Amino acid sequence: MHFIGSGALLHHAVDYTLGAGLGVDGVCCAPGDPAIARIRKRGVAVFESADPNREWPAQLRAGDDGIVFSINNKILLGESLLSCGARFFNVHAGLVQRYRGIAEVCIFAALCRGDERYGATLHQLLPRQKVDTGPVVAQLEFAIGRDDSFAEVLTRSLETCRTLFEDNVRSVAAGAYQAVPMASAKAAFTYKDVARLAAGADAAHLKRAANLGRYAGFFPELHALVGALQPAAGAA
Repeated sequence: MHFIGSGALLHHAVDYTLGAGLGVDGVCCAPGDPAIARIRKRGVAVFESADPNREWPAQLRAGDDGIVFSINNKILLGESLLSCGARFFNVHAGLVQRYRGIAEVCIFAALCRGDERYGATLHQLLPRQKVDTGPVVAQLEFAIGRDDSFAEVLTRSLETCRTLFEDNVRSVAAGAYQAVPMASAKAAFTYKDVARLAAGADAAHLKRAANLGRYAGFFPELHALVGALQPAAGAA
């Protein structure tokens, strides 16, 4: 089994997989990712690449089980990689029926819209499909509290992604899973949508969405965009 991704979610997934007695053949990370040192301490090979679509296929050896998990992965996987013969699975921080695309923008959108529920999706990544539209293996949902801010929903979202992976990695490894096509949101959210989402939100919803809390430093682009919205966001 291989992994591609970044950060704490990635190294937790690798730790859990090893603890479950499953093999980890290698991990692909961007150079300098904070997960690298911890993963290497577990004796797992790490391939550092800023362009995995071009450089990584050679690392996916034919003798492996052919499974790749994308965990907190910031890189859009291209056709050549997805067509290399491996089976790719992605953990997406959002329910794909409503939210596809950049995870933090999806959460911002859910709060701007006043959604009462959020969740995570485990789905396959297939060639020639749009972002976050592959067949769904499993989903988990949670309630959004009336006063929950972006920081609180993101924390719950990360916990849900972790649980979703842990609940399903064994069945995926054993080939004992079902992947079901599901109607997904028409468009994937990007940073270009932030201003539009803010403009359509009422003041109370925008204030919650703009409260990045301890995660502000993790999302500098969103933090900068939210900063420009502060007068409106603070007027609830």
